Amino acid sequence: MQSIENCKKRWEFFQKHLWVSPEFATSPIFLSWEKCVKQMSAYKWSRPHIASGYTLASLKRRTERIINCAATVVEDTYDLLREEKLLLLVTDDNGCVMFTIGHEELEAKMEALGIKVGCFLSEDKIGTNAVSFVMETNMPSEVFASEHFKRDLHEIGTAAAPIIDAYGKLCGTIMLVRNAQDYNKENLVIASSCAREVSLQLHIQNEQESMNRLQSAHSAALDYIDDGILSWDGDNLISYTSQQAEKLLSINNNDLLERDVFDVIRFAPNIMSSIEKGETVLRKKTTFEVDGRFIEAIVTFRCMSDGTNLLFIHPIDKFKDMIQQQVGDNAKYSFSSLPFVSKKMKHVLRVAKRAINSDMPILISGEEGVGKIDLAKAIHNESDYREGPFITFNCRSTNAHQQLRDVLGFDEGEGQLSKFELAQNGTLYVENIEYLGSELQAAFLKLLKTGLTSRSDSQRLITAKFQLITSTTSNVAEYVSQGGFLRQLFYDISANELTIPPLRKRKDDLEHMILKLVSTYEQRHNIAVNIDKNVMPVLLDFPWPGNNSQLRNQIERILLNRSSNLVKLIDIPDEIKVRSITYEEVAAPILTLEEVEKQTIIQAWKAYEGCMQDIAKALNIGRTTLWRKVKKYEISSMMERG
Repeated sequence: MQSIENCKKRWEFFQKHLWVSPEFATSPIFLSWEKCVKQMSAYKWSRPHIASGYTLASLKRRTERIINCAATVVEDTYDLLREEKLLLLVTDDNGCVMFTIGHEELEAKMEALGIKVGCFLSEDKIGTNAVSFVMETNMPSEVFASEHFKRDLHEIGTAAAPIIDAYGKLCGTIMLVRNAQDYNKENLVIASSCAREVSLQLHIQNEQESMNRLQSAHSAALDYIDDGILSWDGDNLISYTSQQAEKLLSINNNDLLERDVFDVIRFAPNIMSSIEKGETVLRKKTTFEVDGRFIEAIVTFRCMSDGTNLLFIHPIDKFKDMIQQQVGDNAKYSFSSLPFVSKKMKHVLRVAKRAINSDMPILISGEEGVGKIDLAKAIHNESDYREGPFITFNCRSTNAHQQLRDVLGFDEGEGQLSKFELAQNGTLYVENIEYLGSELQAAFLKLLKTGLTSRSDSQRLITAKFQLITSTTSNVAEYVSQGGFLRQLFYDISANELTIPPLRKRKDDLEHMILKLVSTYEQRHNIAVNIDKNVMPVLLDFPWPGNNSQLRNQIERILLNRSSNLVKLIDIPDEIKVRSITYEEVAAPILTLEEVEKQTIIQAWKAYEGCMQDIAKALNIGRTTLWRKVKKYEISSMMERG
């Protein structure tokens, strides 16, 4: 490093002759002087451009992360060198000063020249300076005393170093300023060390952000697949659950983490045995218990080399629904495979066989869970449409607008086939037909009359041929009388009506189904289970309001929680053993015809708020007849008192 006096002599020689000695002629300092002499006077100081207000705030926002990181580093550095008279500045990638810290005297000297937060340290304004060299070369640089082109900067020495981001791009600089007489070569080392520290911090932050983004993408991917994922460590403590797993298990993530997995989930014996041995389980159909609820699923289990255990859960019902909705369900159901042995159901099957030969739709009615869809699948596989798809749609699953798009399809975008098209040459099974929207009722009626349909956003006619089977848990005729269902459509879909009685009225079927469920369990788990003679009467006496669905769930629960391979009364849940005496079927009294007539008129009176004309119309009797019966049963005075 040249002495202050030698630097001054060289600068004065250049200002007088505009050339220097040959050994200095190729230096960056001389090249900068040559540019500056054409643009400015070395003896007259011009304050640098200064950004303020909104412009400065905008620049700070753009580089906030970099400046905050650099400010922390230079503050720590200045704390270590507080006894020395120096000034540290942080600039952005345009050379605009964003932060300063240092000795008050030196800071005041720089501010007097306009070098403060917001100023631009550009060569074309303040002449030769270290920051301009760094921005040009991306290398640490220093400018000492009279090496500055402007005479007003001859009293200081400056060292600057680049801040490089994770992509190798200059994103700022750090400059150290000292009085010329105090300047030494260590100043460039200090500036370079600060800049490297900031660059390293930025690299670390960038890696952390990348990892966070990757983790977020990973979590999002896991949360949007159908499989639920659950993991636990070597101590059996749950360490991770995906969003889908939380839904399937109906337990919040916070209630699962760090809990013993075997306190949360009770696995079937064969799955539990594989888990204990660390054996891989691939796509096994099973049933497990979570907080008293039974979940049927296909599971995959893997034990990792680090001791982590992974369980993948896929819900069977969702899998089946997807298959049915997209490609049809070629179920292996037939009349002979249905668990019906009672006279009532044998009669239903005889009627169903006759209905198959009809071109008219089939309506299956019955309570929830009696097996309407099973009968529909059997009809499909016994009919001439067996080679086609079996498409299902539940009218209660969506609102009226979504119903329209799902059933009729649409042409916009990539388009979507209608259910009618998907069911072509197959069977369309519509559940809860009573909830069919009014627009769709008209579309169904048109299809049944003409064999033509059109998509929800198109007038293009499409030919559709399939077997229509509908089901209901209600009396659709009541919806017709109330104006909620098209009368003509009701007549068309109910031409062939099959009614499945509830399980409580079919004791023969009930016993047959219980034995079949036990047999299926035995085959699935490769064990033999017997039922104590005192158990079957209890099971047969229970009314099973949930019908087949409830029966399957409860039998599975009993078998899973049995104390031994002989199912005894102690294994039967209390709610089954203690049959409610308030059950509707037991409590319902037998009414006389007059009492039935009276109750009907009272219900109509309440429904139509005493309007005799509307009541007579609803009951399909004359007003005179209605007045006579109202007087006979003293309904008017009774309603007034009520």
